[in-house]
Amino acid sequence: MAKSKKGHVAIPFLLAFLLGIVCIGGIAMYLFNRLSAKDDTRASISNVVKPTESDNMTLLFVLDEPSDASSLTFLAARVLPEEKKIILISLPSNMLAIVDGRQGTLTDFYKTSGIQGAMSAIQNEAGIYADRYIILNTESFQKICNIFAGVNYQIPLGTQGFADNPEEQYLGPAQIEKLITNPFFKDGESERSALVSDVICEMINQTDYDRIVASMDSNFRTLINMMNTDISSIDYSNEKSALKYMYTYGSRLCTYRLATGSTSDDGMFVLDGDFQESISDYFSRTESANQSAGE
Repeated sequence: MAKSKKGHVAIPFLLAFLLGIVCIGGIAMYLFNRLSAKDDTRASISNVVKPTESDNMTLLFVLDEPSDASSLTFLAARVLPEEKKIILISLPSNMLAIVDGRQGTLTDFYKTSGIQGAMSAIQNEAGIYADRYIILNTESFQKICNIFAGVNYQIPLGTQGFADNPEEQYLGPAQIEKLITNPFFKDGESERSALVSDVICEMINQTDYDRIVASMDSNFRTLINMMNTDISSIDYSNEKSALKYMYTYGSRLCTYRLATGSTSDDGMFVLDGDFQESISDYFSRTESANQSAGE
């Protein structure tokens, strides 16, 4: 009887032991597969062709609204995919410039000679050479803001057209446009240009980069038909990988520099004498810009 009892105990024990081996083996295989997947991911990351200095570019954005009450907005963006950085400088529309012996404001050159006149004025006065330009109207600007999903921003107290609120508040595309084109800032264009860079930088830094990468192709196809630009589909195809790398592996990509200077008695903004030198670490003339200028 004693032996029979021992046998009944041994059978369940043996089954439990075998089940344990199966379970442990299954877990081990699961963990092995997970680790193999991670190794494959690491391998794919290591095989990514990183951007180089040749992928750096400078873009000039102009927000040109039909309303006379709104100010023209000029924004230079230095894009450095290898360093995972975007550096912005908003230039006051009343910035003094001299082109071919003619003196005027940035707005003057844009209105009389178009985008090429504005680019020449910015090159001569600020030392910024744009590789490509993008002219936006209300529709295309708000589309870009929608792609980046707006921004949480603390509007300066006393800003005309906005209720005073010391806290950050969400701004949608129309509110962003209304804020950055407001011509009634206390300190004029110098204050507005600083705010433009700050708002756009915050919008870039707060967005979901994974979503930007996932929808990059479709967004380009949409925007290219809404903008006045010399960017081509070939340009996008050449730089798409570098841009995706930047957004995939970067965080808080955007910073900005201020256009430093003073406003003259006749209302023109005069850049400081050392301004070009102060931004030369990022906005120096590149080989691509030289090539663009010669095209």
